[in-house]
Amino acid sequence: MDCIKTRAIVARRANYAESNCMLTLFAEGLGTVSACVYGVSGKKSRMKSAAQPLCFSEFVLVKTRGDIYRAESAEVIETFYPVSEDLKKLALANYFLDITGDVFSAEDGGPLTLLLNTLYAISYKDIDLSVAKAVFELKMMQYSGYAPSLDACVKCGKEDGISAFSVLGGAVCASCKTPAMPFLSNDVKEAMKYILKSDTKRLFSFEISKSAKEILSQICENYILSKSDKQYKSLEYYKKII
Repeated sequence: MDCIKTRAIVARRANYAESNCMLTLFAEGLGTVSACVYGVSGKKSRMKSAAQPLCFSEFVLVKTRGDIYRAESAEVIETFYPVSEDLKKLALANYFLDITGDVFSAEDGGPLTLLLNTLYAISYKDIDLSVAKAVFELKMMQYSGYAPSLDACVKCGKEDGISAFSVLGGAVCASCKTPAMPFLSNDVKEAMKYILKSDTKRLFSFEISKSAKEILSQICENYILSKSDKQYKSLEYYKKII
């Protein structure tokens, strides 16, 4: 059988039998796949680290049937260990995994790159978790084809007097806004524009006030939930413990 070498992050792990497990991988060039790891619990297993959730490795996979692979070997690239040590970061990372699973495909590696860079940021940089969450949500919406319009009112097209944000698609002017719409200050609008135009390596290189950060967080969360039409249990858990 042909071997496939790919870099992938472990999104989920399910143990079965005595020492085997099934991994859900977000793999470059393959998309979301399942991979069996045999004997992973054995003392001599070389796959123990690579088979842990959130571990990013270079895998050698052999296709068995359908979308099922067998993991022959793996070289660990990054474990994101600081995330596993912090309950809030771990809960947020699980939310990121859920979102990525909805968007990631073999044809578009952007969501995986975004996931990896965001996990790196919350692992090793002094990043406010609410900002990391908002950036991830907004950028993932862009990858999904739902980048909001911020330069003109999405209802009437007017460019002046932007003062609110609608989950229908973006900025709204004072004449079209409703009481339920969150206020869209210039600081928040510029932060959103920066996120949308930046590559993943520069995503977190901006400053924002505490009040603007709270509005940004509210807007991005409401927007992704509206467009995905889902309720993420991982998000509910994260909000419960922060």
